[in-house]
Amino acid sequence: MEIKLLAKTPNYLKTCWVAARTCYSADSPIELWEEKKSEEDMLRLLDRILTSQHLSVVEHCSMTFAVKNVSRTLLAQYSRHRIGVSLSVQSQRYVSEQSAKLPGGLFAYAVPATIRENAAANERYETAMKEIQKTYDDLLTMGVAKQDARFVLPGGIGTNFITTLNLRSFMDVYHKRVTTPGAQWEIRDMLLRMRGLLVAEEPWLSDYIKMPEK
Repeated sequence: MEIKLLAKTPNYLKTCWVAARTCYSADSPIELWEEKKSEEDMLRLLDRILTSQHLSVVEHCSMTFAVKNVSRTLLAQYSRHRIGVSLSVQSQRYVSEQSAKLPGGLFAYAVPATIRENAAANERYETAMKEIQKTYDDLLTMGVAKQDARFVLPGGIGTNFITTLNLRSFMDVYHKRVTTPGAQWEIRDMLLRMRGLLVAEEPWLSDYIKMPEK
């Protein structure tokens, strides 16, 4: 898995502060943006706003991530989140998984720890991936179109996508897939990595998008 933060709204803190102040000020957001405010002053207001769950003010901040080599199983889970979330995915209909076009002659795939740490299970799993690769290749050789041959591909196969979220949506997905017990390991890992990239750019968010308890 590889994640990269491609783009984001500049200066989340000031943007959210202006959005919050606009709700309670006679001044326009243009005038508010020009005000010189310390980080401490802005955080004092935003802490009250966010603590009261007035989360519409953070919807004005967006982020775009590139995601490389995660499973289609993760994608099926992530695509459930549609409010404030945009998604563009590598197509199995148009992009071939034919071994001749792949590094090492085998499609990328995720391996759950429960399989990887069990030697017998891991061997069987890897054998199955190779068998599926051969079946996919054979179907293409038989004249089956990629869009139909893909039906044989496993949920663990790797894929790539780009996603854009507003901050409120990210906080919601993060809560459901990281801090809520029972979330699956792969999507949890992805969102933790996204959080790390985001907090590196906007350190103040670490108090509002918290690491899960161990």
